[in-house]
Amino acid sequence: MEPISSLQNPLIKLIQKLDKNRERRKQNLIPVEGLRECRLAADGGFNIEKVLYCSEYISELSLRTELNLSSKSLCINISPNVFDTLVYRKGIANCLALINPKDYRFSDIDTSKNLLILIIDSVEKPGNLGAMLRTCDAAGVDAIIVCDPQTDVYNPNCIRASLGATFTKKVIVTTAEDCINWLKKNSINTFVTYLESAQNYTLEDFTKLTAIVVGSEAYGIKDIWLNSGFKNIIIPQFGKVDSMNVANSAGIVIYEVIRQRNLSRD
Repeated sequence: MEPISSLQNPLIKLIQKLDKNRERRKQNLIPVEGLRECRLAADGGFNIEKVLYCSEYISELSLRTELNLSSKSLCINISPNVFDTLVYRKGIANCLALINPKDYRFSDIDTSKNLLILIIDSVEKPGNLGAMLRTCDAAGVDAIIVCDPQTDVYNPNCIRASLGATFTKKVIVTTAEDCINWLKKNSINTFVTYLESAQNYTLEDFTKLTAIVVGSEAYGIKDIWLNSGFKNIIIPQFGKVDSMNVANSAGIVIYEVIRQRNLSRD
């Protein structure tokens, strides 16, 4: 079969529309670029409907082997010009898959275990969200809860920044109010990163079931969190800038949790 060579092809036009969150929700499809990212999605149990590739960059056999695709997954060959129009990384062995998203819920989190949970509230930038998901994967964080997001977990820039970690962890999207109610109902030790009325994060005990809350890049932690009775923690700063990047802040506290838990096992 001849490869798709027209940008006016209905499938190509659909994929271009998937840049918009509204269209992704409508179609229940997310575009995922990259062999590594698609392999992680497949390993994470995400359903891959179609995979677009260019036979001048990679063969269908190699693609199916790399991704361990089932015979049900449709592989579609497209011309170099069309393929390079759709992808960020051009002219290399690459692929672009259409994948069905997952809808995780609080019931997917086993609160009987000594988990570490990161709560990301009102994050705005997909690059920051992706970076935090990548850190969560590296540190073995058990679950991520994204509250009132201003960007989509399945935004292509978020997936790219996460290196595919979007698909390796349970990511729940909910409201701050519902999340707070769930935390209290399950008596989860919750620590809110905040600049005022806070204790140095290294002085807290993170060895038990723990949730860490970080706020938005522009506005920080919302009042609903500050009025919920959780503990506030602060990362000491010694420069003239009054705040740190949210992804960096999350990483610092997450690895303090890991440090304490490793020490408690010695």
